[in-house]
Amino acid sequence: MHGLTEGLARHFYPLVDPFIHYFGPALGMLVAAALVTFFIDIVYELVIGREELERVREMADETKKYQEELQRAKVLGDVKRMKEIEEKMRDHSREFLKVQSQLMSKQIKAMIITFPPIIIIIYTLEYRLAHWTVKLPFYVPGVGDTLGPVGWYILCAVTVSFVLKPLAETAVKRFGGG
Repeated sequence: MHGLTEGLARHFYPLVDPFIHYFGPALGMLVAAALVTFFIDIVYELVIGREELERVREMADETKKYQEELQRAKVLGDVKRMKEIEEKMRDHSREFLKVQSQLMSKQIKAMIITFPPIIIIIYTLEYRLAHWTVKLPFYVPGVGDTLGPVGWYILCAVTVSFVLKPLAETAVKRFGGG
């Protein structure tokens, strides 16, 4: 089995080798992580969209308002108002669950699209740079002060995602998506 997985990883070397040869392992993985992260952010923006997330947030805020109104009605002992609010909450909850379900479907779709490239890149880096490590200038509990290729890639991807996510949102808006 080890030979098969190594053979598959070698098949994908051309995806990562240009970055490693041109920039070196550490910076090459940073560039690869930035490109893959940007791809992932674009896919999520196109599949899910900002409006969908805003709608869920607004509905969550509305739910909180209904709960606060219901609490005030309980404190005042206003049974009629409590029943009105509970009815509104039931209707709102049905709609909210429907919207959340649609959002979850879109999130799963985006994950299905983005998961294979992530696995391929990480898996290939692990085989391509199996004995390579980077020394961190700080100690991470449970990890230490050195990272292998996968740890370095993940650290790079998480770090650059803070910068690239707003750029992906802007790019999708500017070029007519989402």
